[in-house]
Amino acid sequence: MINKIFCIVLFSFLFQTSFSQRATFEKKKITVGDQITLKLEIPENTGKDIKFPVFDKVIIPGIEIINKSDVKKTDDNFLEQLYTVTSFKDSLFLIKGFKFIVDGDTLETNPLRLKVSYFKPDSAFMSKIDTTQQLKIADIKSPVDAPLTLKEFMQRFGRYILLSIILIVIIVLIIKYVKKRKAEEKPLFVKAKPKIPAHIRAIQRINEIKNKELHKKNNLKPFYTELSNIIRIYLEERFKITALESVTNEIIKNFDKTEFANEDLNNKLKELLSLSDMVKFAKDEPDEYRNEMMIEYALSFVNKTKEEEKNEDELTDVTIEN
Repeated sequence: MINKIFCIVLFSFLFQTSFSQRATFEKKKITVGDQITLKLEIPENTGKDIKFPVFDKVIIPGIEIINKSDVKKTDDNFLEQLYTVTSFKDSLFLIKGFKFIVDGDTLETNPLRLKVSYFKPDSAFMSKIDTTQQLKIADIKSPVDAPLTLKEFMQRFGRYILLSIILIVIIVLIIKYVKKRKAEEKPLFVKAKPKIPAHIRAIQRINEIKNKELHKKNNLKPFYTELSNIIRIYLEERFKITALESVTNEIIKNFDKTEFANEDLNNKLKELLSLSDMVKFAKDEPDEYRNEMMIEYALSFVNKTKEEEKNEDELTDVTIEN
């Protein structure tokens, strides 16, 4: 008898020593879909570096992890981690021991078993069912009116509201614009006037300063300044040459690259611009004959380099006024 008791005590001691790291389920039997707690624990003094088992979404196939806690220390000097698990499979699960890594060594917990079954009502449960109600016909409940929240309203109708606001703003702007144009007595759509060719504008301005007889005044600076500007503007509009801000040599060099460049036109352009510079900056005083010659040079230069007229019925050849 004493030997039997000793063996039982020794076996219990060895069992507890072998599984000082433990794994326990809150219940050994559950119904499908129930949630229970799995507890993993190990004595704190087992080692310096203790690593708990790591799972990926399931404990074993069929037992799913819903949540887990952090590792914490209990009052009895154990390290503990809790898992909330469930199962949707009607089965008896036999689970091998879980493995702790302690200072590089592997320590295994006790094996577990868990019985998962569908709910089967017993006689006590069935006795509570009122069978007299089974054959009664009940009215269909009307739908429950749930209030529409602002978030739900914006998700459902927000885009339509935004499009409506944009459309209203556009309509208001169009109405204001039309009223403003009407108040100013301007047509909504104005046909663009045809652009006057550069050579026509240049010749008109040359004839204007000629009719004003600026070349006969004592002060010739306004005459040569105006005449030089007319030719420079014509070069910019006709040949896209940056002439207003360029010196004479640069203008001649750029004009020489055009298809109209020749010795006669180059010389006339150079003499006109150079003489204008001399009058404006060196206060040179050419005689009246030379002044009239510069007008003829300007008119001749424009006429010989003008753009071909596209509509012969509307535009006629420009003649030189005497």
